[in-house]
Amino acid sequence: MSRLLLLFILGLLTWYYFPETRAILLDVTEPIVVPIVRWSTEEEMSQVARNVVEHERLTGQMPSGALWLGWLEYRYPARDMTLDPWGTVYQLEVSRDSVWILSFGPDRTRRTDDDFRVAAPRG
Repeated sequence: MSRLLLLFILGLLTWYYFPETRAILLDVTEPIVVPIVRWSTEEEMSQVARNVVEHERLTGQMPSGALWLGWLEYRYPARDMTLDPWGTVYQLEVSRDSVWILSFGPDRTRRTDDDFRVAAPRG
């Protein structure tokens, strides 16, 4: 355990002091880090989806289309709650029975293999 902690600290120091090594470190750690970040992001997205459903229940309106970004920024004034870990704004899709919050994933491109989404049932 102490060796793992030491490697982690050395990696952080290398990241901080030698910016040109960041891409290398990202490539090496990606298989470990991305699933952890994704799991955390899915939890956050699930909360956003539940809040959208609650907003619709209370107001009778779905904050979709042009209203989405305004609602998202009003509901979550901290900018980090409106963005996924890769810096892309969460997207909203609405179906008859569900609300879907989407992330474009690490490549920040829609409709690729690394996209993921979380659903919440509508009332």
